[in-house]
Amino acid sequence: MWDKVSKALKQILDDNALIGNVYNYEASELTGTPVATLTPSANENEYDSTTENLRTYAFLIRLYMIRGSGATKEHRAESAMRELVDSVLDDLDKSHRLSDLESKTGYCFILLTASPSIWGYSQREDTHRVAEIEVRAVFSVDVTAIS
Repeated sequence: MWDKVSKALKQILDDNALIGNVYNYEASELTGTPVATLTPSANENEYDSTTENLRTYAFLIRLYMIRGSGATKEHRAESAMRELVDSVLDDLDKSHRLSDLESKTGYCFILLTASPSIWGYSQREDTHRVAEIEVRAVFSVDVTAIS
C-alpha cells in the first residue's frame, strides 16, 4: 500500500503548476524551483474490531523554495512559499478521497489529512525556505480478507 499511496500523492504534486520538480524520495540534489520531495515517514495500526483495524500511512512533503539574499529576494521567496503551501493544501483537500487509488483486497480507503507541521530554512546547494507538510492516509483493513 505504501507504493500505491505514494504514487497517488506524487501525481497530486506533479499536477500542481507552481511546483518545478517533484521527487518521491529525499533527493541529494534538487533541480528546478520550487521543488517538492515526498517520503514515507511513519505508520500506525489501531484495533477497530475483531475483524478490522485502522491503518495509517504517513508521508512528509517537503517544499523547497530558493531564498536568495537581500530583502527583496527574501520577501519574494517568503510570499511565494506561502502561496505554494496554500496551493498544495488546497490540492490535497480537493483530493481527500484519493479517488484514483486502486485499493488492494481488504483495504478500504477512509480519508486523507494534511497539515503544515514545520517551516524553516535549509542549507543545501543554495539557501532554501522550506515547509514540511505531514500527510496521513487512513484505511480500514479487513484482516480476514488480506493475504
